[in-house]
Amino acid sequence: MKSLVIAAIAVASLASPAFAQKSILTGAERGAYNSTFCPPLPSVLGQSMFQGYRCVPSNGTLDNINGVLAKPSNIGFVQLDVLAREFATKPDLKTKLTVIRQDIACEGLWMVTKNTKMKTFGDVLAYARRIPFILPAQTSGSAASFAYLQSLDPDGLGRARNLRNVQSSTDVINTVAASSDNSVGFFVQFADPENANIKLMQERGLHVIPVVSREIANAKIADANLYNIESFSLKSAGFFTSGDDRVTACTPVAIITGNPDAQTDANAKLIKGIKHVSATTVNEMIAAGDAARKAAADAINN
Repeated sequence: MKSLVIAAIAVASLASPAFAQKSILTGAERGAYNSTFCPPLPSVLGQSMFQGYRCVPSNGTLDNINGVLAKPSNIGFVQLDVLAREFATKPDLKTKLTVIRQDIACEGLWMVTKNTKMKTFGDVLAYARRIPFILPAQTSGSAASFAYLQSLDPDGLGRARNLRNVQSSTDVINTVAASSDNSVGFFVQFADPENANIKLMQERGLHVIPVVSREIANAKIADANLYNIESFSLKSAGFFTSGDDRVTACTPVAIITGNPDAQTDANAKLIKGIKHVSATTVNEMIAAGDAARKAAADAINN
């Protein structure tokens, strides 16, 4: 953690004078970045004579990018896939933003439904044109991730047109749970077993669809994967119980600040409870998704 902060200091110190009030832009007030990742940072910055930093809740990645652009000494947590999407559509951002690090954690892509017949992402892709999708607010990182997934596969998820935005990920879960139209919800969430949304989607009895496809597995920014396929423990394991593991794609969490360039540090992830899934398993899931997508498409066309 300290090496991360020192890298941030190196950039921030060139962008603005010490002791000025500066923000570490996080996310939702009760989210993991605001409540877990950020709190240690201001004190470490202060020990290095860079006082004035404070954790500031935000509306997520897009809000954090704008916050750093407005004040280059700010630091922001961002989803790597959304950052890649912004770089692709606004090339000048690459000259204004610096990625300090992109291995802090990995936010799961969660697709949930009451329809247990939707077993793979291939099923979703095959019926994407017919499925009612429930997403968080249009300005959210989750909605931006969904749009990016659509751009990766225009003939699959890109055909989705029945999109409805609600206020938050919590509303996505509750809306899908109360639906009677086979709707599918999508949101991006760090898979902390104690997180309220992770608990809620299990309490509401929703079926989790693994978001895994060939396009997702192959997506990159420069030489870095935009998505990893991970196994997430959704329940804390106890003495007599085991955790509830789910496999899905996740997008790395990056930390950005304003240019000039900063040195990165390739330390291991700081988060436990995530298990890497073998290449064989990933290939099997991709193949199963491809097969389900083809079978469903054949059924529709016959």
